[in-house]
Amino acid sequence: MDLDTAAIALNNVTKRFSETGPAAVTELTLGVAESEIVAFVGPSGCGKTTTLRMINRLIEPTEGSIKVLGRDQDALPAHELRRSIGYVIQQIGLFPHHSIRRNIGAVPELLGWDRKRIDERCDELVELVSLDPSLLDRYPAELSGGQQQRVGVARALAADPPILLMDEPYSAVDPIVREHLQDELLTLQERVHKTIVIVTHDVDEAIRLADRVAIFNIGGIVEQYDRPAAILRAPANQFVASFLGRERGLRQLALLTVNDLTTIAGPTATLTTPVASARQLAAANRVSWVAIGEGQQLLGWVSLHEADARWPDGSGEQATVADLTLQDFVAVVRPDTPVREALDVIVTSSSQMAAVVDDDTFTGFITISQIAGGLD
Repeated sequence: MDLDTAAIALNNVTKRFSETGPAAVTELTLGVAESEIVAFVGPSGCGKTTTLRMINRLIEPTEGSIKVLGRDQDALPAHELRRSIGYVIQQIGLFPHHSIRRNIGAVPELLGWDRKRIDERCDELVELVSLDPSLLDRYPAELSGGQQQRVGVARALAADPPILLMDEPYSAVDPIVREHLQDELLTLQERVHKTIVIVTHDVDEAIRLADRVAIFNIGGIVEQYDRPAAILRAPANQFVASFLGRERGLRQLALLTVNDLTTIAGPTATLTTPVASARQLAAANRVSWVAIGEGQQLLGWVSLHEADARWPDGSGEQATVADLTLQDFVAVVRPDTPVREALDVIVTSSSQMAAVVDDDTFTGFITISQIAGGLD
């Protein structure tokens, strides 16, 4: 990343909290592109939160320089710098004795906005972060953890800053709510196009959310900074490989969709296909069923075990599959289905493959072999 064009540019930044102790961050050079989401991830004590706090001058660097939106960080008073930066902290940090409306409007109020403008912005943000407008006059303690987190994001966006810093924003909510909030952040980013830096200890969260991931080691040393797919495909060193863990291949699947795979025709027949031909088709695909297609539609499937039961003497070979019981095909995915989800569909079904259907148009099948090939 070219530091001259970066929305956030850290150049040889070092932070020491004591003269004799080790550096919390060591000669860090890193750029964050405008409108991208960048995740800082690494073990506890690796300096990722310290780096985040240096960006908005909650902590001053010991050495090096930081530029925000092309300007030296210290060219403005800290409070003016922070007007261009929204900040979402780990424990949300809402004011407990203020209503949700006043929490969201806290920064605009400090900036001297009139009440009408603040209220209009609050109403806009409630819709933006998918929060029920009826909650605006309640207090933080009356909201769930997920709702409070949405309020925290709304408050950070209230003055429409171009940069958003998020320090482990979803660590305090349960996995189901966390996944939903992650989805909402990605949807939100499609609308607002902010430059976002998120600190997380969860490598799956980093891979799922970020355009680029910086993997930190102790001392604030970045071992690798790249797009998630590139990191998963080729870890820079043993530390990165160990940090990613043994499920690196599965994590790659989370970045792919079914559309990235090559489909196969599979055991597809028509209602007029003879049972004998259906048997050959099933045997070639190592299954005991055939899918029934008509034009570009998938009608369902029939079992050849039923043919064995109906014609044990083999007399039904000239019959067609239309004489068998048509059943709905349930192992179905879409082109935009994540491959990791598609793999789950395959391994939890008895079909050994999943049908790809796009707006009722049947395009073929994927198998575990196709998924494995997609990682090459």
